[in-house]
Amino acid sequence: MNFMKERFANFATYDLTINKSFYRNMALVTIAGAVCIALVGFIARYTLYSSIVNDSMSGSAFSYVPDANSFEGYNWLYLTAMGEMGFLFIMMQIFGGCWAHNLRNKQGRINELTLPATNLEKFTWHALLMIVGGFILCFLSLLLADGLNALLTLISYGAENGIKSLTASVGEMCSFQNIAETVFFRGLGHNSTRTMPQEVVPYFSALTVLMFCSTFFQVTIYFLGNAFKYKYNIILTYVALQVIGTVLSFVFFIFGAMGAASTNAMDLYFSEDDALNTLTILYWVLAALSLVAGAFFIWWSYNRYTKAQITSSFNK
Repeated sequence: MNFMKERFANFATYDLTINKSFYRNMALVTIAGAVCIALVGFIARYTLYSSIVNDSMSGSAFSYVPDANSFEGYNWLYLTAMGEMGFLFIMMQIFGGCWAHNLRNKQGRINELTLPATNLEKFTWHALLMIVGGFILCFLSLLLADGLNALLTLISYGAENGIKSLTASVGEMCSFQNIAETVFFRGLGHNSTRTMPQEVVPYFSALTVLMFCSTFFQVTIYFLGNAFKYKYNIILTYVALQVIGTVLSFVFFIFGAMGAASTNAMDLYFSEDDALNTLTILYWVLAALSLVAGAFFIWWSYNRYTKAQITSSFNK
């Protein structure tokens, strides 16, 4: 099927014009959510740091965050970064579940399916806008939240103590190696002199790659859900995933209990290093499978899109 850049650009312009309110509202929700999380994080850290400083001055030994007597305690942004990551991940799932919003009603299907553009051109635009465009929007929202956090910190404490980047903290939270070093090896207080053994670095690297690949995979699940159901698809997809997850958890629990009963026997064959290497390889395999499955779901969604009809009893 031929793909013409001019037709693709014309369809993109048409879609952005007709659905500008829908896209604007999604962008505002994403930006507002990221900014609000940064604001709440700032208020929480400001309150906690102020109480720590006051307790320190009064002789209290309270030390909930790293280096309570220094400004580094205030700059510990990992909790805020976790909130940002969770929110933006949810928004990416919503973006993936909204690519076929034009097909929600009969008039929308008429407008979408009768436009002078091929199915490939229209589907490519929807996929790029919601997956790539959604990711860019999430990143820009994070940068705005980071700017707000920096501005409030600058106003409250000045620049002499340093202002840590919220975006950098999110990047650090995306690395399982960094999390393990912070929590298990260095410790939350950053006073430990322990270092991570080099033999476990490949394990955490594989786990980090698996996280990114599984995130892509989960977004494509919602993407596929929208190809099957145009209305309430995000809710239905979420419910279906919860049911499947419950069933799989039950199955894994049974097999896990069976495996625990034979742990002593397995220890005779696998050393700790062997188990770590096996898990590392397993994570790389799962990451590759997640990418393949995600690509398949996108292809499946395109296949469903090419069969969309104006009159649809299932999606009316």
